[in-house]
Amino acid sequence: MRVYFIFLIIISTLFASAGQFKRYKFKSGMVYYDVKVSSFDDNLNSQVRGIARLIFDDWGAKELKEEDLQEVQTGDFNDTKSRHIKNKIDYGTIYAVDFDEKIIYKTRDRDLDLAIAQKLDLSNETVDSLIKLGAQKIGKEKIAGLECDVWEYKDQQVCLYKGIPLKIVVQNAGFYSEKVAVDVILNKPIPPKEFDLPNFKIVQDESYSSNEASLTRTDDFIESIKELKSKMKERGINLDDKNLTITPELEKDIINILGAKYLAKQKKYLPSLIKALKNSTKCIANAKNKEDVNKCLEPVKEIDNKLGDKAPHFDIEKLDEATKQKIINALNEEIKNTEVTAKCVAKYNKTTDVIICTEGTLFPQEETTNAPIQLNP
Repeated sequence: MRVYFIFLIIISTLFASAGQFKRYKFKSGMVYYDVKVSSFDDNLNSQVRGIARLIFDDWGAKELKEEDLQEVQTGDFNDTKSRHIKNKIDYGTIYAVDFDEKIIYKTRDRDLDLAIAQKLDLSNETVDSLIKLGAQKIGKEKIAGLECDVWEYKDQQVCLYKGIPLKIVVQNAGFYSEKVAVDVILNKPIPPKEFDLPNFKIVQDESYSSNEASLTRTDDFIESIKELKSKMKERGINLDDKNLTITPELEKDIINILGAKYLAKQKKYLPSLIKALKNSTKCIANAKNKEDVNKCLEPVKEIDNKLGDKAPHFDIEKLDEATKQKIINALNEEIKNTEVTAKCVAKYNKTTDVIICTEGTLFPQEETTNAPIQLNP
């Protein structure tokens, strides 16, 4: 059923860690590294030397990573070239600097937007990722005056101090790379100029403004969180209080407040969506190719973008009559589900009532993957 957005905000809000958003275990930090890379074979020897830095503030909501390197190649031909890399995170906005073209590419990390809105603690992600990969903790080492844990995975070793990498080594046949911290400053004020970018032309990446449904969903989520906190504050309830007991009654109130914006959109757009879905099935019956199918689905996609819902997407390798029929069958199933939701939405004015009406329970298991519908077994 079309309840994807609602379950996103319910699950995210009720079961996410309350408190301060964190990507690091420290509010701020500046780490300076020496970088050495060597690669060689029978015909070419490459030596890279340089420096790097990691700077973050507001627990990692602001972050800058930079490398300034020089590579010297000897062998069949000799060459020296410089590489300058700088990337910045600023509360969900990502900047990537291209020093060769003198351009800054700007994009958006919507997952980070949601994590900030939910105040998630992501400071254990580095260690958790290493464990998932199968890395083993093999000892300790003292670097830049700090004792860090050495983790090893295949040909890589990383030494982490409370999640911050102080040493990264990659070594295999013909290649050796080492980045080692030489100075670490933690929990000290960071001058704003440390996050400055060069005065280059800024190009807004397509992904910054594309995927309208995702942008709508994120913006609606953030607005709903603000509305929830405002209404809870009026009642004297602090949702960030770890000792807060969420009673069944409060839980329903939270769901209804969070779902109000989406429910209003459903009341407005679902009748038009059903009509667009039915028209698309007729259109696809006469489609000649993949491009025709996508054109038939455009009106559906336009409405789904306004709702913040996933639009139907089909993985089409070859458009024949059998494939067209599979697409039409899938859309007919979508129509049936949407009609059930639309009837419940028209009947009720509370999200909890709509959920029970459509699913029979308050917490159904809803598939939220964005994967395309596979038509070929």
